[in-house]
Amino acid sequence: MLPALKYLGKTVSVTMDRPLGSRHPKHGFVYKANYGFLPGTVSGDGEEIDAYVLNIDRPLQNYTGKCIAVIHRTDDNDDKLVIIPQENEISDLEIETQTAFQEKWFKHIIIRKIPAIHLICGFIGFGKTTYAKRLEQELPAVRFTHDEIMCARYGRSPEDFPKKYKLTDKEIRRDAAAEISRGHNVILDYGFWSKKKRQAYYRWARQLTPEVCFHVLRCDLNTAKERVLKRNADNLNELFIDENAFNILLQQYEPLSEEENYPAVFISSHPLSD
Repeated sequence: MLPALKYLGKTVSVTMDRPLGSRHPKHGFVYKANYGFLPGTVSGDGEEIDAYVLNIDRPLQNYTGKCIAVIHRTDDNDDKLVIIPQENEISDLEIETQTAFQEKWFKHIIIRKIPAIHLICGFIGFGKTTYAKRLEQELPAVRFTHDEIMCARYGRSPEDFPKKYKLTDKEIRRDAAAEISRGHNVILDYGFWSKKKRQAYYRWARQLTPEVCFHVLRCDLNTAKERVLKRNADNLNELFIDENAFNILLQQYEPLSEEENYPAVFISSHPLSD
């Protein structure tokens, strides 16, 4: 996660090195807002985290206010906090207007919330992808469905499955981390059948953002098997899993238990179709 994102929603103290009305030492433009840094912090560029103090029309030396957004520059490794008085609110348009004197030279996005990683958990045929697609629209989020990507690249019955599975997983982790760094929510539609895998992915996800949650799909196994056998015939964009493979894979399935103590929501998928 971007170092600056952890300050969202918090009260912070800013030291101004370029107060309102001062000029940039190199480029000469006038600062139309107070601009400073958070002492003792480290940004992505190795320097202290910078901050705009908005909605105040006088030069400041120091200021304590609430951080309501991060301006993430997508073309360099630098981020700016947006600080305003505790009692104020401000729109994205107002942020753009008040910081345009400097930010107009950079491609950037405004991030308001800490992005989250949603881990979709459940066995084959439980309705994971149907649920993940719906969640993708509701949040919104960037969805990574492992089997969907595998099938598109290697076909419904790929040879050397374990090797290609690991390669695809590595690429998804890389791309998911990039999306989190851009402030986007991420959905990993994997299954997470085993305790070991859940533990590994939860630890990895927590390194990217503190907002991580399992979404646990529940379904009776007969319904799940019927769905899988039906989609073998109807959906050519899904990996092929026959009844024998279903039964073998079922032996590896360890349902998530309360004792694992992860943040989780539980969903019955009986009305869904996978």
